[in-house]
Amino acid sequence: MRSERKSTGLLFTWGLIFIAVLAACGSETNDKTVAVNLSLIVNSPQAQHGLASRFVAWLERWFPDATPAWAQSVSEIASIQVQITGPGIPVPVSTTVPVSDPTSGQVIPVSVQAPVGPNRTITVSAFNGDSPPVKIFSGTSPDVNLTAGAPVNLEIALVRLFTVTVQKQGNGSGTVTSSPAGIDCGGACSGQFQQGVAVSLNAAAAPGSAFVGWGDACSGTGPCSVTGNATVTARFEVPISTNRLTVTLGGNGIGMVTSNPTGISCPGTCAADFATGITVTLSAAPANGSAFNGFSGAGCSGSGSTCVVVIVGNPSVTATFTAGSSSSNLTVQKNGTGSGTVTSQPAGIDCGPTCVAGFPTGTVVTLTPTPAAGSIFSGWNGPRCGGTGPCTITLDTDFTAFPVFNPAPTDLLTLTVNKQGRGDGTVTSNPAGISCGPGCGTSQASFQPGMTVTLTATPDGGSSFNDWHGGPCNMSSSLTCQLQMNDSQTVSAHFDDSRGPGGGERGD
Repeated sequence: MRSERKSTGLLFTWGLIFIAVLAACGSETNDKTVAVNLSLIVNSPQAQHGLASRFVAWLERWFPDATPAWAQSVSEIASIQVQITGPGIPVPVSTTVPVSDPTSGQVIPVSVQAPVGPNRTITVSAFNGDSPPVKIFSGTSPDVNLTAGAPVNLEIALVRLFTVTVQKQGNGSGTVTSSPAGIDCGGACSGQFQQGVAVSLNAAAAPGSAFVGWGDACSGTGPCSVTGNATVTARFEVPISTNRLTVTLGGNGIGMVTSNPTGISCPGTCAADFATGITVTLSAAPANGSAFNGFSGAGCSGSGSTCVVVIVGNPSVTATFTAGSSSSNLTVQKNGTGSGTVTSQPAGIDCGPTCVAGFPTGTVVTLTPTPAAGSIFSGWNGPRCGGTGPCTITLDTDFTAFPVFNPAPTDLLTLTVNKQGRGDGTVTSNPAGISCGPGCGTSQASFQPGMTVTLTATPDGGSSFNDWHGGPCNMSSSLTCQLQMNDSQTVSAHFDDSRGPGGGERGD
């Protein structure tokens, strides 16, 4: 019996093919077909290791008490569906073949007759034995050119699918859509996606309703992201009153504007109702090499990538993007095991949420890193940026900067900077850490013992810098103060207004 079983397994693994003749495989313009032999690999990691790994996987199945991962997956498959689309095929042709003895081999061989022609897409779906069957794996081979003659051999990796289901609650109404596409609830409130894909859900309230938040697998009012089987609840309510926020995309460039709470995802959904009186944050992201030039309308102005709108009186906002023929993309990719933010001047990068922005080619951009509490900025990796201070580059082409944030050592010393006087200005440090702009009274940062820190004071318009108080620069009127962190220190920067020094002190 064991010999007979082994023989059957070998035949299945190396020779057995399912012959599925597609009755409708001809089209009005082409009635020629070619045999296509598909080797379906049911777990992509083993597909990446080639024939040697498959041979090892085949041997594993003969060892007692060994259940290889591929066998656990294949045992769920009861049938395979193959669909072929492409030019000259007015209706996609498909066939479904059963899978018998699925665990007798890692590779499932399937042979189909496919219409010859260019740019064929072959899509394979694997179903379980439920009634009705449920699709549990899928794989695609695009841009296949099929010519009459010898059979064509293709290998397709089948990737496991996960299901995301959306349930709507509340006395209001609205829709939930997904990126990548698959859910439009509205209509389809459940969708399947390939393992490893992050699915972003966006809720948009119908006129007269407001989206008030997620439940189950997500929370809050921003976009909802899931990466596995999940049920998500979207609650829409009818508030006492709503107003409609409308976003218009201007300029000759390309970009997207999204909102928090969700509702706006423009292009696509460029108008949404929100409860009267709440604030909505709009975020702009240029694409395809375009540059974002700024928001206008509803109290928004300037070139910052975000805009906060108070929902009163049906506000309207325009986001302007410039075409990318003369634009370059700047990307910030944070490294290290700590955390922090990186901002740009001119505005565009706030990483944070916005780590890619387009700027007109030739723009001089300064990136400033700011470590979060409990972290330090360790410096820049990669070309053109170095040291532990801000990085200034001329953006003559697309460029990626690599800031490194690491956990702060436990023996760090604290530098405290206060601002005094009737004037105002900005105090920053190199290495980064201190960043005390207009309206800021005190800023603190941690530095390693022995590190040299340079403070720079920049007065605002109508103000002047008077002097430093405390530390090694006491009573110095220089705009910079250099100190060494041998212990925790406190330094004050004194700004005066146009009336001269004295009066109205901020602090001691």
